[in-house]
Order: sequence, then C-alpha cells, then structure tokens
Amino acid sequence: MWRISTRRGVKIVGKSWPKRFYSGQSPPPVPTKNSASSVWRYLAVGTVFLGIGTYIDPKSISLPGFTASNAPTATRTPESPVDASTTPFESLTEPEYASDLAFKQGLEEILQIVGVENSNIDKEVLQSHSDSFYSTHHPPKPQEQRPSAVIYPANTEEVSKILKVAHKYRIPIVANSGLTSLEGQNMHTRGPYSISLSFAQMNNVLEFHPEDLDVVVQAGVGWQDLDEYLRGREDGKHLMFGPDPGMGATIAGMVSTSASGTNAFKYGTMKENVVNLTVVLADGTILKTKQRPRKSSAGYDTTRLFIGAEGTLGIITEITVKLHVKPVIEFVSIASFPTIKDAAATAQEIISKSGLSPNAIEILDQTTVSFVNESADSSSKKFIEKPTLFFKLGGPTEQSIEEQVKVVKDIAKKNNLIKFENSQNEEQNAILWSARRHGLWSTFQYGSKILDDPNDVQIWTTDIAVPISKLSQVIAETNDDLNNSDFHKKFSVMGHIGDGNCHFLLLYNSKDYSKAQKAVDRMVARALKYEGTSTGEHGVGVGKRKYLNTELGETTVDLMRQIKLALDPRRILNPDKIFKIDPKDELDELLEAGHLAEVTKHDCCH
Repeated sequence: MWRISTRRGVKIVGKSWPKRFYSGQSPPPVPTKNSASSVWRYLAVGTVFLGIGTYIDPKSISLPGFTASNAPTATRTPESPVDASTTPFESLTEPEYASDLAFKQGLEEILQIVGVENSNIDKEVLQSHSDSFYSTHHPPKPQEQRPSAVIYPANTEEVSKILKVAHKYRIPIVANSGLTSLEGQNMHTRGPYSISLSFAQMNNVLEFHPEDLDVVVQAGVGWQDLDEYLRGREDGKHLMFGPDPGMGATIAGMVSTSASGTNAFKYGTMKENVVNLTVVLADGTILKTKQRPRKSSAGYDTTRLFIGAEGTLGIITEITVKLHVKPVIEFVSIASFPTIKDAAATAQEIISKSGLSPNAIEILDQTTVSFVNESADSSSKKFIEKPTLFFKLGGPTEQSIEEQVKVVKDIAKKNNLIKFENSQNEEQNAILWSARRHGLWSTFQYGSKILDDPNDVQIWTTDIAVPISKLSQVIAETNDDLNNSDFHKKFSVMGHIGDGNCHFLLLYNSKDYSKAQKAVDRMVARALKYEGTSTGEHGVGVGKRKYLNTELGETTVDLMRQIKLALDPRRILNPDKIFKIDPKDELDELLEAGHLAEVTKHDCCH
C-alpha cells in the first residue's frame, strides 16, 4: 500500500488497514548473515550510491526573504576553543558534511566493521527509517532527506568503531530502535549521505539483578519485551518496568525522548527510572555515566544529560533501568462526568488532597470515548460517551483497594459524577482499560467518517504539560478553542492527567493543515502562559523546536548548543533536532511550505 506524504500529513491510498498494522510488529526484518539478498546488496551498494546525484548545498535553496545578505553572519568557528559560556545562534558557521566520495569511502569502512550482511539499502527500509505515517512532520525533500544505508551493529564496540569512521568523514548518523517517534526525530535532514544506525540486533537483556531491582539491557530492547522477560522468570515475575508509552517503543528511544506513559504518576518517567547509561560519543569514545547504586553524588549527573537529548549528544547502547515490585492486586475503576472540567477537577483533588497514590490516572474526553465505541465491534463493551477518568488502584489486599475506591468515588460525587464502574478481576481490568489504550487508533479510524475527504485522513498528535493545579483550566480552554475553530467533533483528548500531561489529537484534511498548525500554536502558547511546556513526553525533534526559545529562553538554548558542540563538534549526531545548529537552516520554512512525497507505509505503530 502506498501513501502520499506531505507537510500537511499523510494520505493513505486504499480502503482498509492491514491487520498486522495493529499488532505492534517491527519494521521490515533485519537481514541475517544467511540472507540470499546479501550478495546482491553488496554489489548494489556502490551502484546506488553512485546514482544518488549531487548533494544540494543549503546555500542553493532559495526562499522568499532569505538571501546571503540577510543570513546570520558567522563570527567564529564552533570547532575552535572560545572564551564563552554559551553558543548564540548568530555565532554559528555552516557545518560541513560528507561529499558523495567521502560518504562512499566511509560506508565501505563501516561495512568492513559490521559485514555487508548487516546493512540494508532497500528503498522501503530506507523510507521507514526516515519517516512514518503517524509522525506529524515529514521530510520536505524526501528523496534527499533520507539515509542511504541502514547499518545494524551488534554491540557497543561496533558502534564505537562506526562512529570513529563517521566522525572522520563527517557522515551524519541518526540512531533508531523502535521508529515510533512523533516529532520527526528520525528525519534525515542531512541526507542522502547519511546513515541510519539501527539497534534491531542489539535487543538482549545483559544482566538481571532482582535483589537490587534493576536490569541492564541493550538499546533495542522494547519495554513490552522487558516485561515479557520478567514475567517469564521465577525471580522476576513479581517485578515490572514502570514506563509504558506506545506500542513498539524501545528502551533507548524512551531514554532519548524522556518518555513516560500511563504509569508515570505512580512510577515516574524515564528520568526517574534510569540508573546509568553506556554512551558512545561522536568521535567513538565510550563512556559509562555512573555505577549501579540508586543514589550517588560523584560529580556531574551525566546520566540525565543524555536523557531527552534525542541522540544529539551521544549514542546510547546500554541502559540500566530500575524495576518496581508489582502490587499484589490491581483493579481498574472508571468514572464518567458531564464535563471535562468536572473530570479534571476530580483528578486534581485526588492528586493533591486525598492522600491516595493511584498507580495511574488517565483522562478521555467525550469525543474520544465516542470514537472508541464507534470503532469497537458489536460484542465489545460500550462506554458512556462523556468525559471519563480511568484509575489503576493497587494494594496488598482487596480490602485496601475497596477503601481507595470509596475515597475516589466520594470525591467524584462532589464533582457531578454520572457513573462509576470498578473491575473485579484481570479480564475486567483489560475491558475497562481498553478504551484508554485504543484512543489513538479509534480517533484515526473515525477520521474517514467525519472529514470532508475520507481518503485523506490526517492526524496531528501533540501533547502539552502544565502544573497540575492549572490542568483543568487548560483542558477546558483548549477544548472550547478547538470546538469553536472548525474542529468540533474532529479532535480527541487523552492524557496522563496524574502528572499534568495531556494529549490532543486533531483530525483534518490536508487542505486544512494551516488551521491545525494555528490551533497547535495556540495550544502551546496557552500551556506556556500557565508555566507549562510545549512537550510533556513526545520530545522536540523538528516539530517543536520553534517553541523552545520562548519556553526556556534564548540563553538556555544557547547553553544546550554549547554542550552539543562540545560533545559533537562536527554536528554529525542527529543533526538539526531540538534546536538549530546551522545559520542557513531553512527546515522550519520548508516544513511550513509543505511538500509532496510518496512513501511506503510500514509495520510500525505507536
């Protein structure tokens, strides 16, 4: 199945989604050493690279109002030592990246390290490693902004050798694992002479310390795979890994975007669940950020430096993560309200005044619940189509949960509770929680029923976070804004209300992209007005970097840029993500302008 990708979204050409799309399968299979196509691929590598064409110098791109005379003037070379604490944008010079000849030479050396059988140049695979249908932001120049090879290292030492070569030849490297990012983190902005470093083969659990409540994993281990590993061990079945974002997400990707999920209120985000990291720097240097104790005051907190850095400072290859003891019993409760403000107010009181600590608190608006009902089969449970809170309540005994349920229900009644339901077993848990888990796909499916063009369903998935005391107000204001600006019944609200993080999913046709963009701009501005953030857990990527100066201040971003240049002076690690590193960077303008591209849908999901 083919789709048309634009800056405005993705047009799916076809009548139905393959069943495999919902299963959380990985991208096309990693080649094995016995692959019949290995010999062909080795022979084809040179041919393909020779046929790529001439790299487009950023200076040759022309946009209205942008000329050499009004471009930022470079005042120093970022690779040279300077007497300054920050790197302002206007002080940058243009980065230099590999020419076609340098790239081919570097790739040849990299293939000698991993073996040609551990590479891939298939067109569909290359496309899947630079774009996805669910990412809001797509490459404006897809034939260039893509990798020319996907490389599959086997361990940290191979990654180090690869980066030494990449550093020498100035080859851009974009690391990936689950390919589930939403803000364009996998976009190869400096392609086509760029490499995608895939951790699909680095998916092993290296060490398990049940007595210390931690486990050491390679970058490509998925959070669902880790939970399955723990359930399969007698000494681990009582343990769990806390964060649980979208299906297919891997531990390294979750670290890189500082992900969280529905369990964040009780168990924290990735920032609270990482003990240490093994990282390979841009020049191939290997470092380990700390030892395994839960606390340490030995020097700078380099572990957190790399959490949320989106692969721009170093390549994470191994992670030690914390584990948690599962509650002996856990049940799900749901509460429906007449308005989303009533639901948010209930959650706020439970969080800040009740003394309870639910394992999870999630929220869906009435439109999302209606989407879930619409997409469910006739035998599935139908939910009241009102704003709804979802709780996971755990404890050592059923009596302890019953006491928590009473407190939650009493608070909900004060806020105009319509209906309260409580599970009694694991099967009922799954049924009640299914509405929360199916929110994204249900929203997307409903788009074909409500949009003007059912064959052009676009979905803008974004998130914001604010202090908990401001959440009900922000949700109510955003809800009113969207209902009054052409998005009535065309958006859904769901989120991790326990930590002030809320997701808005906007449905639109490509022609209405600008309306969606303006709505998101207002949403972010509203969050910042209430001392919030433009992104609670999706990361910055390319999609939200334009908000960063306003949110954090120019000097803070300038400090980030200084750190980037200190660790990656040649700017080869995931270039152009989070903030600008090039005075001639025109990516924001190109994304806004919108460009048509044809790409292939692949079997990833989030």
